[in-house]
This record gives sequence, C-alpha cells and structure tokens, in this order.
Amino acid sequence: MIKRGMLLLFLAVFALTACSDDDGETPAHDHEEGQFVRVLVSDQDQANYYVVNPHEGTVETVAGQYAAGRLYTSPSGRYVSVINTDDNLATFFDSGIEAHGDHAHVKGTPKWALSKATASRPVHYYGKGDNILVFNDGEGSISHFKESTMHTEAEARVFDIGDAHHGAPALFNNGTIAVTEKDGSTAWTLPERVKIIDMNGNTLHESTIQTSGIHGEAGNGEIVLFGSVEGILRVNQDGSQLLIENPESFGDEWIGTIIYGEESETFIGFDGGRGVYEIDIATNSINTIEENANLSAATFDWEGHHLILVYTDGTVKVLDGHGFGTIASEQLEINFPAEGSTGAPTYAASEEFLYISDGINGSIAMYELETLEFVGTLALPGKPARMALMGSLAHDDHEH
Repeated sequence: MIKRGMLLLFLAVFALTACSDDDGETPAHDHEEGQFVRVLVSDQDQANYYVVNPHEGTVETVAGQYAAGRLYTSPSGRYVSVINTDDNLATFFDSGIEAHGDHAHVKGTPKWALSKATASRPVHYYGKGDNILVFNDGEGSISHFKESTMHTEAEARVFDIGDAHHGAPALFNNGTIAVTEKDGSTAWTLPERVKIIDMNGNTLHESTIQTSGIHGEAGNGEIVLFGSVEGILRVNQDGSQLLIENPESFGDEWIGTIIYGEESETFIGFDGGRGVYEIDIATNSINTIEENANLSAATFDWEGHHLILVYTDGTVKVLDGHGFGTIASEQLEINFPAEGSTGAPTYAASEEFLYISDGINGSIAMYELETLEFVGTLALPGKPARMALMGSLAHDDHEH
C-alpha cells in the first residue's frame, strides 16, 4: 500500500486518481517523499501560491501580489524567488525549512520574506552561496539579495551595469559576476558580449569576444558558459574568454538554453525541437546526447544527478547525468496546450520523485523518478503556471 504520508497527499481536500493493476488495487510504493520537501506552485490567473507538503499530505493557499510568478529555488533551498516581470517585482517565499547538511528542521511557517525589488522588468535569476542576483531587462541593472537578510532587509540593493537589454548575470566563487553587455552592434535586444564586474558594478575584466547575440547561461563557480550565435562563449573567473564552436550540423541554429548539474558536474545545452548536448569543458567541445525533433524540455533533478528529457508525445526519459545512460523511459499522460495557449506543463524532480504540472486541468501528477511509476494526481484549487521545489532533501530532524 502507499504509505500514509504519500496517500494523504492525494486524499487531503482534493480528489485522488490513482492507476490500478489488473486486480484493481493501488500499486505498492515502499518509500515516500522526504519530510522536508515542499513544492511551491504559482497560479495562472490568480495571485495565489500553493504550498504542497507531499510527506504530510497538506496543501496551503497563500495570497501573493500577482499571478503567474516564475519560480526559482534559492541556493540553500529554503527560499523560492518569485519573479513577476510585467509587474516589475521580484519577491521571495520562505518554505520555513532550514537545512543543515545531513539534517534539517522547521524554522517557521511558510510565508513571504521581507526582501523585494521593484526594478524595471526583472527576468533572469542566478543564485550562489548567500548571494542572489536578478537581472532587470528594462533598465540594465542587477538586484542583489542575500539569503541571510531575507527577513531583515526590505529592499534589494540595485546597481547599474550598462544599457538595458535581455541579459543575465552569473556568480563566480570569488564573488565577482560575469554579466552580459549590450554594445549596439546588433539591432535585437540580446546582448553581444560578457564582462566581469564586482558587486558594485565596477568592471574588472573587459569583454574580449564579440558575438552576434547571447542567450542562456550556467556556471559552476569557476567557469560560466553562455549560449551565443557563434557557439558557446566560455568565460573563466580570471577574465579569459573563448568560443566553443557549434557543430557544423547546426547550420544557423544555436544553443540558447544551458543548465548545470551540480552533482554530476555536467553542463548541458538544450534546443527544443532539435536536441540535447553535453558541453565538455575539459575538451572545449559539444557532444550530442540525442537529437530529436520531438524534444520539448530538459531539466536536472534538484541535486543535478538525473537528467530528465520530455518529448511532445508525452514520453519522459530519465538519464544518468554522468554517462547519459537511460535509467527509465515511459510515455506518460502529459497535457500540452494548443500552440499559443497558456497552461504549458512544468517539471520538477526531488531525489526520488518527479512532479509534472497540468495547467489545463489544474493538477500535479507525481511519479517515482527512477521507474516513472505513477503515484497519483493532485487536483489544485486553480491552474498551475510554474512550480519549484523548496525545503530540504534531508530525512532527519535534529533539534538545536
């Protein structure tokens, strides 16, 4: 039988629809989600945010300021950055869970943190250590938050970095920032260069490579990779830069999404409708993992161990992030909206479970990550827009 905490998740308040075997019994699961894992969900139409506790089976609705916030888990996991671009607002939600390595404990109730920023068109999020940066496209500035002062500092520190553009920052281990730069050589809003600045916006290392457009980035603390028209722009912490050329098969296409798996120490490039690629920083090369016109999404689990691929026919593959061997592959019931409509599915994975939102019917489906075995479907009070994990993967609660 499904254990109490997992069963309650799909019974509490809402309807449970579970798959059955030939005898009509609910499939057995010998484990459950960790007691400190939470899922934060934004609503497409309402300024409501849903806090899901899979272990205890509770769903709490918390009022926010604006609907459809884009959600990003903070470095510690305690907070989720909530970005409302059109409303010029970046805020943070506190899970109430404080992690301490191999254990965690409840610090307080789920609630909004004090810190916020009201700069023009916040879009791109990046967090490392205690620092969190949000790039503001409408004014070419960065909002700087600290996790340690989320409940004591009301306003983020905002500093200018140059002309307004669709940009992105990334933090190095030494506290400096690789940030995109608009030099005006192209007409579109994408930047063409990357420079390194300090936490006050002062330039430390000028750009040495001009591209025809940059979008997408990821870093490991020593290196930041940016997707560009000409290839992957590698920016090192010391300011040196080089281009990793695109494969000849790309033609006019290029990688505009880059993700990093911390546990697997792997950079992945993704182009929807084309393919997923390993960006090898040891050889400065791009290696094909899979090319498929039906590829829809790629994401790592919370720790960066499993690489999850989603296809337009509902197929989901779970790959080992180290060698990219297939761990599981199943065709799941995923609802994709008609082109141009809202309600696109989003994906999040903890250590053991995969969550898939259904923005059409207003629900979240849950699967065991390494088998893709269906656990159940949770109906929500509204229609999910985005979701993010928060809290901690720790299983133990140590009192202090």
